[in-house]
Amino acid sequence: MASGTTLKLKQQRSRERREQILSAATKLFGEKGIDRTSLTDIAAAAKVPLSSIYDYFEDKRALVLEVPEDNFEALYQKTEPLLVKGGNAVEQLRIIFMTNFEYISENPSWGRVFFLEIWPSVIAAEPRVKKAVDKYALRYVQLIKQAIRAGTYRRNLDPYTAMSLMMGGMCHVTAVWLLYGRKYDLVKKGKAVFTTLHNGFLQE
Repeated sequence: MASGTTLKLKQQRSRERREQILSAATKLFGEKGIDRTSLTDIAAAAKVPLSSIYDYFEDKRALVLEVPEDNFEALYQKTEPLLVKGGNAVEQLRIIFMTNFEYISENPSWGRVFFLEIWPSVIAAEPRVKKAVDKYALRYVQLIKQAIRAGTYRRNLDPYTAMSLMMGGMCHVTAVWLLYGRKYDLVKKGKAVFTTLHNGFLQE
């Protein structure tokens, strides 16, 4: 029994240390940029020995690729409790879209890492990053398809184009928010984007 408890405590400490490292990496990548951040910087910010980073990540590249996966998972954990199983597709689409703006607003370093460092670069084409983005985008496509079947959105609406418009709007208003000193309420702006696109998607 004691042995099992000790193992669980070790596993918990290991998970916590991994999260410390990923959190520090996200923050520094957002503040300094990926290229200008070293593993030594991350170890210092995470308050762990440099050797600890290599216990979890083969190298800096592996750590960079893990950051999107970790943040998308955190976003899902924030989003899922808000969704009602079998609920209205448009309402679920709104929740997913708006929760992302809330998450970025609360974690601007992640916003900078993804929208200014990863998305415009070749890193976005890496299979692990692409898989994380595709999984997120597919949720939009599925809900838009449901809204079309329900007759809420017009039948000739292409769900992939609609998803691209939503993701593109999100990218643009977030990038501008980050580049120009966060001069507007990101969540409020996200709501305006959703309303504009939603009205354009509606069945006439």
